[in-house]
Amino acid sequence: MENQKYDNGPNFAEYVTLRTILDSLEIGALRFYLDGTTPEEKRDRFEKLKFELVPIIKQLWAGGDKLEGDCPDGYFNCDGVCVPYACFM
Repeated sequence: MENQKYDNGPNFAEYVTLRTILDSLEIGALRFYLDGTTPEEKRDRFEKLKFELVPIIKQLWAGGDKLEGDCPDGYFNCDGVCVPYACFM
């Protein structure tokens, strides 16, 4: 039986648009951070990005609740966000 959750039916265009939005967010955030010209500016930009993005991540993964080790199977809780790899820190 094929998994209907990931088919390319009528919502495929929405999936592609979402991927495009997320790609832009990823590269835009990295460019914003890396375009800082001093260590202080990079730190300020990092803090701004973290302040803006972490609440969105928490809302998506946990309905706005703080994650405390409750990432789905196959994901790791790295400083409150779920990722598919072991934490670097």
